[in-house]
Amino acid sequence: MDGTAAGQELRLRAEDMVLGLTRQDGKVLLELRRTGEREPYFRAPLDAMLAVSTGRPWAPAFPGVREPEVRRTAVGLAVHCVVGPLAVEVDLAAGDGALHADVTWRNPSADTIGDLAVGLALPLPAAPPESVTLPQVLYRGNPSADPDRTVPRLRPAAGGAPGAPGGAACGGLVVEEHRLPVPCVHAEWPGPAGTRFLTMYARTPGDGSLGALAGAHTTLLATSGTLMFDGVPDVAYTHKSTTSARPRGYRELAPGAALTTRHALRWGRPARPGHGFRDMVHHGLRRYAPGGARPLSLDSIIELKTAALDRRWHEDGRGTAGYVKFTGSGHVPGFLYGWTGQCLRLAWCDARLGLEHGDERRLERSRRAVDFYLAGSAAGAPPGLRMSFHRLDDGGWTAFERNGRPFISARAFGDTLGDLADIVALLRGHGRAVPGHWTEALDEGLDAVCRGVPPGGVVPLGWRTDGSAYPGPPGAGGLPCVLALLKAERATGSRRHRETAVRLLERYHERHADDFATPFGHATLDAACEDKEGGMAFFQCAYELLLLTGEDRYRDWAEATADWLLTWVYQWNPPQPPGSPFDRCGFDVTGWPGVSVQNHHVDVFFPVPELARFGALAGRPEYTELAGMVIHAFGQGICTRPGEWGFDDPGEQAEGFFPTDWQEHGSSNTWNPSWVTAHVLSGALRLRDAPAAAGGR
Repeated sequence: MDGTAAGQELRLRAEDMVLGLTRQDGKVLLELRRTGEREPYFRAPLDAMLAVSTGRPWAPAFPGVREPEVRRTAVGLAVHCVVGPLAVEVDLAAGDGALHADVTWRNPSADTIGDLAVGLALPLPAAPPESVTLPQVLYRGNPSADPDRTVPRLRPAAGGAPGAPGGAACGGLVVEEHRLPVPCVHAEWPGPAGTRFLTMYARTPGDGSLGALAGAHTTLLATSGTLMFDGVPDVAYTHKSTTSARPRGYRELAPGAALTTRHALRWGRPARPGHGFRDMVHHGLRRYAPGGARPLSLDSIIELKTAALDRRWHEDGRGTAGYVKFTGSGHVPGFLYGWTGQCLRLAWCDARLGLEHGDERRLERSRRAVDFYLAGSAAGAPPGLRMSFHRLDDGGWTAFERNGRPFISARAFGDTLGDLADIVALLRGHGRAVPGHWTEALDEGLDAVCRGVPPGGVVPLGWRTDGSAYPGPPGAGGLPCVLALLKAERATGSRRHRETAVRLLERYHERHADDFATPFGHATLDAACEDKEGGMAFFQCAYELLLLTGEDRYRDWAEATADWLLTWVYQWNPPQPPGSPFDRCGFDVTGWPGVSVQNHHVDVFFPVPELARFGALAGRPEYTELAGMVIHAFGQGICTRPGEWGFDDPGEQAEGFFPTDWQEHGSSNTWNPSWVTAHVLSGALRLRDAPAAAGGR
C-alpha cells in the first residue's frame, strides 16, 4: 500500500493496481490506474457511483454526495458522506489481488426508511453495452440469440430511468447474484491506449444483485438485491423466453440501522483483445476457492450409473437392439442417437465395462446396438447421413424437426459419429476385431459432412431430408462433426480427414474464439443463443489436435476455451430458498455448469475427462483439480435408494437442477433422458484411468 499523500490525492495500491482519491471543488474523484500507465482505467466522481432509491419501483438514482470527508484508516482509505437520506461510509482496502470496496449505508434519521435500494455504480464512458459479461446470463450482448426470443440483453431504453448516469434514456439488466456462476459483472473495451477490462465481484455473495445500465454510456452496477430486465425494474427472467414480476431486494432501515454491501474491483489489460474474461475466471477461483460436494466415490458413481445403463438396454428378439432414451411410461419409446439420447455413447460404456470386467455379454450388447443403428438409420436420409430416432412402437426412423419440417441435426449426427469412432478405437485398442462396415459407415458419414460444408463456411446446423443445408446462421452447432473428423483418425489410423478438420476449426476459431465477440452458440437444440455446449465441442477439437500434433496454437486455443467454459461453472454455493428440496438436502451448486443464456439451470454436460487430461498435458493442475470437483459434484442428485430425488430406481438422475429463480428455484425435475447416464458414466470411466484427476475413488 502507498500510504503517502500526493497533493490532495490519497493513493491505495493492490499489486500493480492503483486507486487515487482526489478532492476537487467539494467533490471526491476516484481514479483507477495501473502502475506505469498514465491513462486511468476508470475516473468518476462519487456522485455518479453511489445510488440510492426510495419507493417502488426502484430506479438507479444518484442524488449526489454531500459533506464528503476523506481520511486514511488502518487498512486503507475511507470516505464519509451523505447521499440522499443516508449517511454513507465507503471503506477502501487492498486484499486478495483486488481492491475491496465496502459501503455502509446508515439511516441517521428518527424515522424508518422503507422500500430502499442502494448500489455501487462504475460508469464506463468508453465501454459499449456489448462489452459487458454476466456469467451464464450475458456474453458480449448475446449476439447469437434469436432476436424474436426474450433473452437477457443490455441495450438503451426509449424511456430511461430517472437519475441515470449521463442523464440519458437508460436501459439495464440487473440479476440476482445466485444466477451468476462467477458472482461478478465484467466489462472489456478497446481504446486508444489499448484494450482494458474492469471486473466487480461480490465479496460475500448471497442476496445481492449485479448487472449494468446502458444509456449515454455503460455503467456496471451492484445493488442491494433489486432487479431489472430490459430496463424495466422489478422484473426477472424466469423461464424460457418468459419474464415475471420480481419486486425483491427492497430494504427497510430503522432509525440508526445500517446495511453494508461488499465488493471487490480488479482491472487490467487482457493478454489479447476479448480475453479479459480469463482474468475474471481465475481471480474468481482464487477468491472463492471452490471445493464442492463429494457425496459419492468415483466407483460408486460408476456402479449406480451402470445400473441405469442396464435398465435402458432393450432387445425384442427380432434384431432390435439399443438403449432407450427413457425408462417408464409417458414418453415415445425408442432410441435417440446424439444430443439428449446418446445411444452409441451408452454402447461405448457397455463395451468399456465389458473389457474392464471380461464380460462378453456387454461387448455383444454394444456390437448389436451399433449394428442395429447402422442397418436401419440410413432409411429416408440423404447419402451418408442418418436419421436420429428409432421408434419402438412401429419400427420407424425419424429425424429432428425445425419449423415443422424434418432435418438431420449436425449436432446430433456429429455426436453419434464421434461415439462410433470412440467405439472403434476402444475395441481396436484392446485387440478386438471391428467389422469393416462400421468404418465404412464412419467414412461415409464424415464424407457427407464434408460435402455439406459450403465454400469458405462451416458445418450448417443440419440438413433437410433432400440433402440441402438447413438455412440460418450455423453458430457452433456443427462442431461435433469436426470433432468426429478428428476422432476418426485415432480410430482408423488414417489422416485423410485431418486437413479438413483443421481448416474448419480455424474458421470456427475466427468466428467465435479469436476475440469471443460472437461467443459459441446454437449447439443445444432446444435453444437458439449462446450456450456452453458449443464451447465444449471447440475445446474438445483443440484438445484432440493438440494430442495429434503437439502444436502450441492448439494448446492456446484449448486453454482459452477452457476458461470460457469455466465462466459457466459455479465457483460458489448460492443459498437456496428456505424449505426447498435443495435447502433440506444441502445441495451444493459448486462445480455444476450452467446451460445457456436462455436456460438458467445446471446439468451434467461438461468435458470432464478432457479438461482433466488437458490440465496434465498443459501443466495446468488447476484444470485437473476442477475436473475432479465437477465429476464429484455430479454425484449429487443420483438416486441411491428407491424414492430418492423422485426416482424409484437407483442410478437415475434428473436432467435439470434449478439453483436459480429461472424455474422451480431450489428443486430438480424427474426428466431423465439417457444422456444423463451416458455423460456421467463415460466421464467417470475415462477419469478412472487417472485417479489423481478424479480426486481419488
